[in-house]
Amino acid sequence: MFVFLYPLLNIPQGAAVAYVADLLKVPAIFVKAVTDIIDGDKPTAEEFLQNLAAVTAALDLAVEHVINFIDGKRISEL
Repeated sequence: MFVFLYPLLNIPQGAAVAYVADLLKVPAIFVKAVTDIIDGDKPTAEEFLQNLAAVTAALDLAVEHVINFIDGKRISEL
């Protein structure tokens, strides 16, 4: 069973992990964060670092919510 919390957009590594997990019948959960959206008026490096900080904080919360949600549940309950 796979739970995609964010589409695996152009992520061949994620597809490879999902494929192997499926072959081995191992449940897999993917959480993805996008840091490379740069479209503002700041220098690219500066905007990227700001995005990275914001995405890292959001990812931290998202992973905590996912862990709390799945903790103690059977796969059939997800």
